Amino acid sequence: MTVIWFLQRESIHIRTGRDKIAETQLPPIEAFYNTLEDEPCTPKNYDRAREIWAPYNMKTTQNYHDHYLLSDVLLLADVFQNFKNSVYQQHHLDPLHFITLPSLAWASALKYT
Repeated sequence: MTVIWFLQRESIHIRTGRDKIAETQLPPIEAFYNTLEDEPCTPKNYDRAREIWAPYNMKTTQNYHDHYLLSDVLLLADVFQNFKNSVYQQHHLDPLHFITLPSLAWASALKYT
């Protein structure tokens, strides 16, 4: 299994407090909760958490938490880099030189009028 395969699949976050961050095993399914859809964790998502815990040699829930955040940030960075490259290829403008997306759109519109 490759790192890309793991990053392309959805991860779930553990709903724990500071007192449980040092647990040395994956918490039970009840400790996971989908706050976006306001529903408990599904068995499929819990299996995904188990698939992450073993291959990445997680020692504590802190390790799992850090892995979750790192994969989230890496995916966001990849999406933004793709956006940046695509805007530059199509419009020869760098989105990082603009404070807002509307200002980028305005510059693009001015460029083509």
